[in-house]
Amino acid sequence: MKRANAAYVALIVCCALPVLCLLGVLVRGERAASELENRPLTRFPAFSFSSFASGKFQDDLEHALGDQYPLGEQIKAAVLDAQNALTQGEGALLTAAFPGAKNTYAEIAPGYYHFAGDEHRIVERPWDEGKDEARLARQAQAFNAVTGVKKYIYFIRNSRSQDFAAGQAENAAVYERVRAAYRADGSACFAAEDYGAFCDVFYQTDHHWNHRGADRGYREILALLGVEEAPLEPQKEWTFDAVFNGSYARQTKLLCADEAFSVFSYPLSKMQVTLNGKRGQYGHQALYEKQKYPTDALRNHYAYYYGGDYGEIVIDSGRATGRNLLLVADSYSNPINMLLASHFEKTFVIDLRYYQQDRGEEFDWQKYIDGHGVDTVLLLGDVALFAGAQEGEATE
Repeated sequence: MKRANAAYVALIVCCALPVLCLLGVLVRGERAASELENRPLTRFPAFSFSSFASGKFQDDLEHALGDQYPLGEQIKAAVLDAQNALTQGEGALLTAAFPGAKNTYAEIAPGYYHFAGDEHRIVERPWDEGKDEARLARQAQAFNAVTGVKKYIYFIRNSRSQDFAAGQAENAAVYERVRAAYRADGSACFAAEDYGAFCDVFYQTDHHWNHRGADRGYREILALLGVEEAPLEPQKEWTFDAVFNGSYARQTKLLCADEAFSVFSYPLSKMQVTLNGKRGQYGHQALYEKQKYPTDALRNHYAYYYGGDYGEIVIDSGRATGRNLLLVADSYSNPINMLLASHFEKTFVIDLRYYQQDRGEEFDWQKYIDGHGVDTVLLLGDVALFAGAQEGEATE
């Protein structure tokens, strides 16, 4: 009888615990972003009969429960630990079996790798070409339909589209597919010849370019857009006493980087910045230069220093240059938004991943261009942007 009562109590507790945890969300409030996964979290959806009938409400609710549930990050972290342990065990067996292997990928977590035995750097493998092909064609339609302006593309070849064990011709084919899909007046590709050159311009554990890469990209973009002004020259190179564990490290919990966070500072004049319709400051450069920067192991220094991702950023340089730029980009533009804006009268930076969420409407290319006097359009990013990957899909 006692065993039956204990089992009954245990059943009641097990049934009540999930409900109590959900009630805890109401007390705690919804969380906006995940530090572990470096992405915005899905909020609980508003109910409507149309969304319920279509199934969208149920899908959004499922995603929100997964993101907002208490201890959700801890559970995901435990799963990551188990997956990483299994993957590293398999990698150790392969290394033992083939000790002489060079210039090869060793999987250290699902979808993430060390290359050529470089244990301080995490990379991805190139995306599947067949999947990219169809996505490129679909994503390019809106860009190709735009008329009345000069259009340019700047493709950044990171490890998602570069096979370090392959030759230049094979890797160049990815950019050629992008050029074929997007009808532009001009295009350029930011690329490294080999793994050594790649390491010089990209962070160890982040898919973004570092300050050297961003500076090079800024100069190449000015030439691509036909800007005759000389580029701004760095005033100083700063190196801060903080190891930068980037997005790959945060997503895998493998804190293997040993590089300090470094930046260039530039002689930028005062510009007016509007973030999603509100006047604001972009980035925290002054805090770093005053040695008041955070040093926690998982800090996203790239976003905290340069400025994060917004659906819409409007930058007014205060100069009558007669040219307005529409920069449609992912987070690769963060270090160079202000640099490029210094050469234009107004610059409109759009992140398609967040525009509808932040501005309350879908982004209409032609309507936006016509309504803001834009004469130059630049589409900038890696294969995730050009193939239209959704947030969270970038490492498929």
